[in-house]
Amino acid sequence: MRYFETDEALRKFKRFFSLEYDLIRHGIGFEPRIPEYSGKCDFVKHLHDDLKRCKAIRERIQDYGILHPEKQIEPEWTNLVKHLLTAPNQYYFIAGLYLVIKREQASAYREYVQCTLRLNDAPSVEALEDHLPRLEQHIAWGKQFIEAGTALLAEEKQIEQFMDEIKLHIDSLGGLYRGAAPDQSKKIPEYPDYRLPVDMELESRFTWRSAERISEEVHPLEGGEHPIHHSYVHFTELPVIDICASFVYEGRQMPFEYIANFIRQTWDEVRHSQMGFSRLLAQGIDPYKVPIPVGHYRAFTSVNLVERIAALTQVGEACSFASKRRWTKLADEMHDPLSALEHDYDVLDEKTHVKFGSRWLKELMAMTKEPRSLKDLISDADYNVRVVINEIKKEKGEKWAADLGPKFESCQESDSDLNLAPKFFIA
Repeated sequence: MRYFETDEALRKFKRFFSLEYDLIRHGIGFEPRIPEYSGKCDFVKHLHDDLKRCKAIRERIQDYGILHPEKQIEPEWTNLVKHLLTAPNQYYFIAGLYLVIKREQASAYREYVQCTLRLNDAPSVEALEDHLPRLEQHIAWGKQFIEAGTALLAEEKQIEQFMDEIKLHIDSLGGLYRGAAPDQSKKIPEYPDYRLPVDMELESRFTWRSAERISEEVHPLEGGEHPIHHSYVHFTELPVIDICASFVYEGRQMPFEYIANFIRQTWDEVRHSQMGFSRLLAQGIDPYKVPIPVGHYRAFTSVNLVERIAALTQVGEACSFASKRRWTKLADEMHDPLSALEHDYDVLDEKTHVKFGSRWLKELMAMTKEPRSLKDLISDADYNVRVVINEIKKEKGEKWAADLGPKFESCQESDSDLNLAPKFFIA
Protein backbone atom coordinates (compact mmCIF):
# COMPACT_ATOMS: atom_id res chain seq x y z
CA MET A 1 0.00 0.00 0.00
CA ARG A 2 1.36 3.42 -0.99
CA TYR A 3 0.66 6.25 1.44
CA PHE A 4 0.85 9.87 0.30
CA GLU A 5 2.16 13.14 1.70
CA THR A 6 0.11 16.19 2.62
CA ASP A 7 0.67 17.88 -0.76
CA GLU A 8 -0.98 14.96 -2.53
CA ALA A 9 -3.75 14.80 0.07
CA LEU A 10 -4.50 18.48 -0.56
CA ARG A 11 -4.61 17.99 -4.33
CA LYS A 12 -7.12 15.19 -3.90
CA PHE A 13 -9.29 17.15 -1.50
CA LYS A 14 -9.34 20.19 -3.77
CA ARG A 15 -10.51 17.94 -6.59
CA PHE A 16 -13.17 16.36 -4.35
CA PHE A 17 -14.36 19.81 -3.31
CA SER A 18 -14.48 21.14 -6.87
CA LEU A 19 -16.87 18.42 -7.95
CA GLU A 20 -18.98 18.51 -4.78
CA TYR A 21 -19.41 22.28 -4.92
CA ASP A 22 -20.26 22.42 -8.61
CA LEU A 23 -22.76 19.58 -8.32
CA ILE A 24 -24.54 21.66 -5.67
CA ARG A 25 -24.46 25.14 -7.18
CA HIS A 26 -24.92 24.05 -10.80
CA GLY A 27 -26.88 20.82 -10.32
CA ILE A 28 -29.73 22.51 -8.46
CA GLY A 29 -30.57 24.26 -11.72
CA PHE A 30 -32.14 21.00 -12.93
CA GLU A 31 -34.65 20.98 -10.06
CA PRO A 32 -37.44 22.76 -12.03
CA ARG A 33 -37.18 20.06 -14.71
CA ILE A 34 -38.01 17.20 -12.34
CA PRO A 35 -41.79 16.74 -12.65
CA GLU A 36 -42.39 14.17 -9.89
CA TYR A 37 -43.33 15.78 -6.59
CA SER A 38 -41.47 13.18 -4.54
CA GLY A 39 -38.50 13.41 -6.90
CA LYS A 40 -38.31 17.19 -6.51
CA CYS A 41 -38.43 16.93 -2.73
CA ASP A 42 -35.93 14.07 -2.43
CA PHE A 43 -33.43 15.68 -4.82
CA VAL A 44 -33.36 18.88 -2.76
CA LYS A 45 -32.96 16.92 0.48
CA HIS A 46 -30.00 15.12 -1.11
CA LEU A 47 -28.46 18.45 -2.11
CA HIS A 48 -28.76 19.57 1.50
CA ASP A 49 -26.97 16.37 2.58
CA ASP A 50 -24.33 17.03 -0.10
CA LEU A 51 -23.82 20.52 1.30
CA LYS A 52 -22.93 19.03 4.70
CA ARG A 53 -20.33 16.79 3.06
CA CYS A 54 -19.04 19.71 1.00
CA LYS A 55 -18.65 21.79 4.17
CA ALA A 56 -16.66 19.00 5.84
CA ILE A 57 -14.31 18.73 2.85
CA ARG A 58 -13.98 22.53 2.73
CA GLU A 59 -13.08 22.68 6.41
CA ARG A 60 -10.32 20.10 5.87
CA ILE A 61 -8.89 22.16 2.99
CA GLN A 62 -8.94 25.22 5.25
CA ASP A 63 -6.59 23.33 7.59
CA TYR A 64 -4.00 23.79 4.83
CA GLY A 65 -4.38 27.57 4.95
CA ILE A 66 -6.74 27.88 1.98
CA LEU A 67 -9.65 29.80 3.48
CA HIS A 68 -11.79 29.99 0.34
CA PRO A 69 -11.27 26.83 -1.74
CA GLU A 70 -14.31 27.83 -3.83
CA LYS A 71 -12.02 30.43 -5.42
CA GLN A 72 -9.78 27.63 -6.72
CA ILE A 73 -12.38 25.46 -8.45
CA GLU A 74 -10.92 23.14 -11.10
CA PRO A 75 -12.70 24.04 -14.37
CA GLU A 76 -12.45 20.56 -15.87
CA TRP A 77 -14.82 19.29 -13.16
CA THR A 78 -17.17 22.22 -13.73
CA ASN A 79 -17.26 21.14 -17.36
CA LEU A 80 -18.28 17.62 -16.29
CA VAL A 81 -21.25 19.05 -14.39
CA LYS A 82 -22.22 21.15 -17.42
CA HIS A 83 -22.11 17.93 -19.45
CA LEU A 84 -24.48 16.33 -16.93
CA LEU A 85 -26.85 19.29 -17.32
CA THR A 86 -27.28 18.53 -21.02
CA ALA A 87 -29.53 15.65 -19.90
CA PRO A 88 -32.75 15.66 -21.99
CA ASN A 89 -35.00 14.86 -19.03
CA GLN A 90 -35.03 13.80 -15.38
CA TYR A 91 -34.24 10.14 -16.10
CA TYR A 92 -31.01 10.92 -17.94
CA PHE A 93 -30.07 13.44 -15.24
CA ILE A 94 -30.75 11.15 -12.25
CA ALA A 95 -28.99 8.23 -13.96
CA GLY A 96 -25.94 10.31 -14.81
CA LEU A 97 -25.73 11.94 -11.39
CA TYR A 98 -26.61 9.10 -9.03
CA LEU A 99 -25.50 6.02 -10.94
CA VAL A 100 -22.29 7.41 -12.43
CA ILE A 101 -21.01 10.55 -10.68
CA LYS A 102 -22.09 9.74 -7.12
CA ARG A 103 -20.75 6.21 -7.53
CA GLU A 104 -17.44 7.70 -8.66
CA GLN A 105 -17.44 9.94 -5.59
CA ALA A 106 -18.17 7.05 -3.24
CA SER A 107 -15.43 4.96 -4.84
CA ALA A 108 -12.89 7.80 -4.62
CA TYR A 109 -13.70 8.53 -0.99
CA ARG A 110 -13.44 4.87 -0.01
CA GLU A 111 -10.10 4.57 -1.79
CA TYR A 112 -8.79 7.68 -0.06
CA VAL A 113 -9.79 6.29 3.34
CA GLN A 114 -8.08 2.98 2.52
CA CYS A 115 -4.87 4.57 1.25
CA THR A 116 -4.23 7.31 3.80
CA LEU A 117 -2.84 6.87 7.31
CA ARG A 118 -5.93 6.80 9.51
CA LEU A 119 -4.27 8.38 12.54
CA ASN A 120 -2.04 10.94 10.81
CA ASP A 121 -4.82 12.05 8.47
CA ALA A 122 -7.75 11.43 10.81
CA PRO A 123 -9.57 14.73 10.02
CA SER A 124 -9.66 13.76 6.32
CA VAL A 125 -10.84 10.25 7.13
CA GLU A 126 -13.69 11.60 9.24
CA ALA A 127 -14.64 14.22 6.64
CA LEU A 128 -15.23 11.43 4.13
CA GLU A 129 -16.07 8.34 6.17
CA ASP A 130 -18.76 10.02 8.27
CA HIS A 131 -20.68 10.93 5.11
CA LEU A 132 -20.27 7.75 3.06
CA PRO A 133 -23.39 5.98 4.42
CA ARG A 134 -25.64 8.86 3.34
CA LEU A 135 -23.96 8.97 -0.08
CA GLU A 136 -24.64 5.25 -0.50
CA GLN A 137 -28.29 5.85 0.40
CA HIS A 138 -28.49 8.49 -2.33
CA ILE A 139 -27.09 6.05 -4.89
CA ALA A 140 -29.67 3.43 -3.88
CA TRP A 141 -32.43 6.03 -4.22
CA GLY A 142 -31.24 6.94 -7.72
CA LYS A 143 -31.21 3.28 -8.74
CA GLN A 144 -34.78 2.86 -7.50
CA PHE A 145 -35.90 6.09 -9.23
CA ILE A 146 -34.66 4.80 -12.58
CA GLU A 147 -35.90 1.23 -12.11
CA ALA A 148 -39.37 2.30 -10.97
CA GLY A 149 -39.70 5.24 -13.35
CA THR A 150 -41.86 5.65 -16.41
CA ALA A 151 -39.12 6.21 -18.95
CA LEU A 152 -40.09 4.77 -22.30
CA LEU A 153 -38.52 1.45 -23.22
CA ALA A 154 -37.00 3.12 -26.28
CA GLU A 155 -35.23 5.58 -23.97
CA GLU A 156 -33.52 2.97 -21.84
CA LYS A 157 -30.65 2.40 -24.26
CA GLN A 158 -30.28 6.15 -24.77
CA ILE A 159 -30.10 6.67 -21.01
CA GLU A 160 -27.41 3.99 -20.79
CA GLN A 161 -25.54 5.73 -23.60
CA PHE A 162 -25.71 9.03 -21.70
CA MET A 163 -24.37 7.29 -18.59
CA ASP A 164 -21.52 5.86 -20.68
CA GLU A 165 -20.71 9.35 -21.96
CA ILE A 166 -20.52 10.73 -18.42
CA LYS A 167 -18.35 7.78 -17.34
CA LEU A 168 -16.02 8.30 -20.32
CA HIS A 169 -15.78 11.99 -19.44
CA ILE A 170 -14.72 11.09 -15.87
CA ASP A 171 -12.22 8.53 -17.15
CA SER A 172 -10.77 11.15 -19.51
CA LEU A 173 -10.09 13.28 -16.44
CA GLY A 174 -8.20 10.40 -14.86
CA GLY A 175 -10.97 9.58 -12.42
CA LEU A 176 -11.88 11.57 -9.33
CA TYR A 177 -9.34 9.86 -7.07
CA ARG A 178 -6.25 10.11 -9.27
CA GLY A 179 -6.97 13.06 -11.55
CA ALA A 180 -5.53 13.60 -15.03
CA ALA A 181 -2.46 15.03 -16.64
CA PRO A 182 -3.33 18.51 -17.97
CA ASP A 183 -3.19 17.56 -21.66
CA GLN A 184 -5.70 14.70 -21.28
CA SER A 185 -8.61 16.95 -20.36
CA LYS A 186 -8.12 19.06 -23.52
CA LYS A 187 -9.66 16.26 -25.58
CA ILE A 188 -13.04 16.87 -23.95
CA PRO A 189 -15.42 19.40 -25.55
CA GLU A 190 -16.40 22.49 -23.60
CA TYR A 191 -20.06 22.35 -22.62
CA PRO A 192 -22.19 25.52 -22.51
CA ASP A 193 -23.73 27.04 -19.41
CA TYR A 194 -27.09 25.53 -18.53
CA ARG A 195 -30.15 27.78 -18.76
CA LEU A 196 -33.08 27.58 -16.37
CA PRO A 197 -36.39 26.59 -17.99
CA VAL A 198 -39.06 29.25 -18.49
CA ASP A 199 -41.63 27.06 -16.73
CA MET A 200 -41.18 24.46 -14.00
CA GLU A 201 -42.32 20.92 -14.78
CA LEU A 202 -44.86 19.11 -12.65
CA GLU A 203 -46.45 15.70 -13.00
CA SER A 204 -49.70 15.74 -14.96
CA ARG A 205 -51.97 14.67 -12.10
CA PHE A 206 -51.52 18.14 -10.60
CA THR A 207 -53.61 21.00 -11.99
CA TRP A 208 -52.35 24.55 -12.51
CA ARG A 209 -55.12 26.97 -11.51
CA SER A 210 -55.62 30.09 -9.42
CA ALA A 211 -55.22 29.51 -5.69
CA GLU A 212 -58.62 31.14 -5.21
CA ARG A 213 -60.13 27.89 -6.50
CA ILE A 214 -59.29 26.03 -3.28
CA SER A 215 -62.94 26.47 -2.24
CA GLU A 216 -63.97 24.28 -5.18
CA GLU A 217 -62.15 21.32 -3.59
CA VAL A 218 -63.11 21.96 0.04
CA HIS A 219 -66.89 21.73 -0.20
CA PRO A 220 -67.67 20.82 3.43
CA LEU A 221 -65.87 23.90 4.70
CA GLU A 222 -67.14 26.59 2.36
CA GLY A 223 -68.16 29.77 4.09
CA GLY A 224 -65.54 29.76 6.81
CA GLU A 225 -61.80 29.79 7.24
CA HIS A 226 -60.36 26.52 8.51
CA PRO A 227 -56.88 25.04 9.17
CA ILE A 228 -57.31 22.99 6.02
CA HIS A 229 -56.99 26.17 3.97
CA HIS A 230 -53.76 27.03 5.75
CA SER A 231 -52.34 23.56 5.12
CA TYR A 232 -53.20 24.11 1.48
CA VAL A 233 -51.09 27.28 1.50
CA HIS A 234 -48.11 25.39 2.91
CA PHE A 235 -48.47 22.59 0.38
CA THR A 236 -48.61 25.07 -2.48
CA GLU A 237 -45.25 26.50 -1.54
CA LEU A 238 -44.32 23.82 -4.08
CA PRO A 239 -43.38 26.40 -6.78
CA VAL A 240 -41.32 28.25 -4.16
CA ILE A 241 -39.00 25.23 -4.03
CA ASP A 242 -38.02 25.80 -7.65
CA ILE A 243 -37.92 29.58 -7.24
CA CYS A 244 -35.36 29.16 -4.43
CA ALA A 245 -33.42 26.70 -6.58
CA SER A 246 -33.09 29.53 -9.10
CA PHE A 247 -31.57 31.74 -6.37
CA VAL A 248 -28.74 29.25 -6.06
CA TYR A 249 -28.17 28.54 -9.74
CA GLU A 250 -28.28 32.15 -10.92
CA GLY A 251 -26.23 33.20 -7.89
CA ARG A 252 -23.66 30.42 -8.35
CA GLN A 253 -20.77 32.92 -8.50
CA MET A 254 -21.70 34.36 -5.11
CA PRO A 255 -19.77 33.46 -1.91
CA PHE A 256 -19.99 30.00 -0.36
CA GLU A 257 -22.22 31.28 2.45
CA TYR A 258 -24.77 32.53 -0.10
CA ILE A 259 -24.95 29.08 -1.70
CA ALA A 260 -25.25 27.43 1.73
CA ASN A 261 -27.99 29.82 2.90
CA PHE A 262 -30.20 29.35 -0.13
CA ILE A 263 -29.66 25.58 -0.34
CA ARG A 264 -30.96 25.56 3.22
CA GLN A 265 -33.93 27.72 2.26
CA THR A 266 -34.75 25.48 -0.71
CA TRP A 267 -34.79 22.47 1.61
CA ASP A 268 -36.97 24.37 4.10
CA GLU A 269 -39.50 25.06 1.33
CA VAL A 270 -39.56 21.33 0.57
CA ARG A 271 -40.35 20.63 4.21
CA HIS A 272 -43.09 23.28 4.29
CA SER A 273 -44.74 21.82 1.21
CA GLN A 274 -44.51 18.30 2.63
CA MET A 275 -46.01 19.49 5.95
CA GLY A 276 -48.99 20.87 4.05
CA PHE A 277 -49.23 17.70 1.96
CA SER A 278 -49.39 15.50 5.06
CA ARG A 279 -51.93 17.73 6.82
CA LEU A 280 -54.20 17.78 3.76
CA LEU A 281 -54.15 13.98 3.69
CA ALA A 282 -54.89 13.87 7.41
CA GLN A 283 -57.93 16.09 6.86
CA GLY A 284 -59.30 13.98 4.02
CA ILE A 285 -58.19 16.16 1.11
CA ASP A 286 -56.35 14.73 -1.90
CA PRO A 287 -53.35 17.06 -2.49
CA TYR A 288 -53.34 16.07 -6.15
CA LYS A 289 -56.79 17.61 -6.63
CA VAL A 290 -56.16 21.04 -5.16
CA PRO A 291 -55.06 23.86 -7.48
CA ILE A 292 -51.35 24.60 -7.79
CA PRO A 293 -50.96 28.41 -8.10
CA VAL A 294 -50.55 29.14 -11.78
CA GLY A 295 -47.56 31.09 -13.04
CA HIS A 296 -45.62 31.73 -9.84
CA TYR A 297 -42.35 30.13 -10.98
CA ARG A 298 -42.45 31.82 -14.38
CA ALA A 299 -43.36 35.18 -12.85
CA PHE A 300 -40.61 35.17 -10.22
CA THR A 301 -37.93 33.99 -12.66
CA SER A 302 -38.98 36.63 -15.19
CA VAL A 303 -37.40 39.32 -13.00
CA ASN A 304 -33.69 39.60 -12.24
CA LEU A 305 -32.11 37.81 -9.29
CA VAL A 306 -32.11 40.87 -7.01
CA GLU A 307 -35.81 41.57 -7.53
CA ARG A 308 -36.63 37.86 -7.24
CA ILE A 309 -35.03 37.55 -3.81
CA ALA A 310 -36.64 40.82 -2.71
CA ALA A 311 -40.14 39.79 -3.81
CA LEU A 312 -40.03 36.40 -2.11
CA THR A 313 -38.17 37.10 1.12
CA GLN A 314 -39.05 40.73 1.86
CA VAL A 315 -42.69 40.58 0.74
CA GLY A 316 -43.89 36.98 0.42
CA GLU A 317 -42.28 35.75 3.62
CA ALA A 318 -41.80 38.91 5.68
CA CYS A 319 -45.48 39.85 5.35
CA SER A 320 -46.77 36.40 6.31
CA PHE A 321 -45.98 36.39 10.02
CA ALA A 322 -49.06 38.20 11.35
CA SER A 323 -51.46 35.92 9.48
CA LYS A 324 -49.58 32.79 10.48
CA ARG A 325 -49.77 33.73 14.15
CA ARG A 326 -53.53 34.08 13.67
CA TRP A 327 -53.61 30.72 11.89
CA THR A 328 -51.81 29.10 14.82
CA LYS A 329 -54.39 30.49 17.23
CA LEU A 330 -57.28 29.28 15.05
CA ALA A 331 -55.81 25.78 14.85
CA ASP A 332 -55.48 25.66 18.64
CA GLU A 333 -59.08 26.83 19.06
CA MET A 334 -60.23 24.06 16.69
CA HIS A 335 -58.25 21.44 18.66
CA ASP A 336 -55.83 20.83 15.79
CA PRO A 337 -52.41 20.94 17.49
CA LEU A 338 -50.53 19.45 14.52
CA SER A 339 -51.68 22.25 12.22
CA ALA A 340 -50.72 24.78 14.90
CA LEU A 341 -47.23 23.28 15.05
CA GLU A 342 -47.07 23.34 11.25
CA HIS A 343 -47.33 27.15 11.36
CA ASP A 344 -45.09 27.46 14.41
CA TYR A 345 -42.14 25.78 12.72
CA ASP A 346 -42.86 27.46 9.39
CA VAL A 347 -42.56 30.90 10.98
CA LEU A 348 -39.27 29.93 12.63
CA ASP A 349 -37.83 29.00 9.23
CA GLU A 350 -39.20 32.00 7.39
CA LYS A 351 -37.77 34.47 9.88
CA THR A 352 -34.40 32.97 8.96
CA HIS A 353 -35.20 33.31 5.25
CA VAL A 354 -36.01 37.00 5.66
CA LYS A 355 -32.58 37.43 7.27
CA PHE A 356 -30.94 35.56 4.37
CA GLY A 357 -32.72 37.78 1.88
CA SER A 358 -31.88 40.99 3.72
CA ARG A 359 -28.19 40.10 3.96
CA TRP A 360 -27.70 39.05 0.34
CA LEU A 361 -29.88 41.77 -1.16
CA LYS A 362 -27.48 44.32 0.26
CA GLU A 363 -24.50 42.42 -1.14
CA LEU A 364 -26.10 42.04 -4.58
CA MET A 365 -27.19 45.67 -4.69
CA ALA A 366 -23.62 46.76 -3.98
CA MET A 367 -22.17 44.34 -6.54
CA THR A 368 -24.59 45.42 -9.30
CA LYS A 369 -24.43 49.12 -8.35
CA GLU A 370 -28.20 49.14 -7.93
CA PRO A 371 -29.35 52.79 -8.12
CA ARG A 372 -32.68 52.29 -6.29
CA SER A 373 -33.12 52.41 -2.55
CA LEU A 374 -33.92 49.10 -0.87
CA LYS A 375 -37.50 50.27 -0.27
CA ASP A 376 -38.00 51.19 -3.94
CA LEU A 377 -36.38 47.95 -5.08
CA ILE A 378 -38.76 45.87 -2.96
CA SER A 379 -41.76 47.87 -4.18
CA ASP A 380 -40.76 47.45 -7.83
CA ALA A 381 -39.99 43.75 -7.35
CA ASP A 382 -43.41 43.05 -5.84
CA TYR A 383 -45.19 44.94 -8.63
CA ASN A 384 -43.18 43.41 -11.47
CA VAL A 385 -43.86 39.86 -10.28
CA ARG A 386 -47.57 40.59 -9.76
CA VAL A 387 -47.83 41.98 -13.29
CA VAL A 388 -46.55 38.73 -14.79
CA ILE A 389 -48.74 36.53 -12.56
CA ASN A 390 -51.76 38.59 -13.60
CA GLU A 391 -50.86 38.24 -17.28
CA ILE A 392 -50.50 34.47 -16.92
CA LYS A 393 -53.87 34.22 -15.16
CA LYS A 394 -55.46 36.14 -18.04
CA GLU A 395 -53.70 33.90 -20.57
CA LYS A 396 -54.95 30.75 -18.78
CA GLY A 397 -58.54 31.94 -18.42
CA GLU A 398 -58.31 32.44 -14.66
CA LYS A 399 -59.63 35.40 -12.70
CA TRP A 400 -57.34 38.39 -13.30
CA ALA A 401 -57.31 42.04 -12.26
CA ALA A 402 -57.83 44.98 -14.60
CA ASP A 403 -56.09 47.16 -12.01
CA LEU A 404 -53.32 45.82 -9.77
CA GLY A 405 -53.77 48.65 -7.32
CA PRO A 406 -51.06 50.69 -5.60
CA LYS A 407 -47.46 49.58 -5.36
CA PHE A 408 -46.14 47.89 -2.24
CA GLU A 409 -45.22 50.19 0.65
CA SER A 410 -44.73 47.89 3.63
CA CYS A 411 -46.23 44.81 5.24
CA GLN A 412 -48.25 47.06 7.53
CA GLU A 413 -49.58 49.38 4.78
CA SER A 414 -49.99 47.00 1.83
CA ASP A 415 -51.78 43.72 1.15
CA SER A 416 -49.73 42.09 -1.58
CA ASP A 417 -50.91 39.03 -3.51
CA LEU A 418 -47.37 37.69 -3.04
CA ASN A 419 -47.93 37.29 0.71
CA LEU A 420 -47.37 33.60 1.50
CA ALA A 421 -50.15 33.80 4.10
CA PRO A 422 -52.95 35.48 2.13
CA LYS A 423 -56.19 36.73 3.58
CA PHE A 424 -58.62 34.02 2.76
CA PHE A 425 -60.68 34.04 -0.32
CA ILE A 426 -63.54 31.71 0.65
CA ALA A 427 -65.96 31.70 -2.28
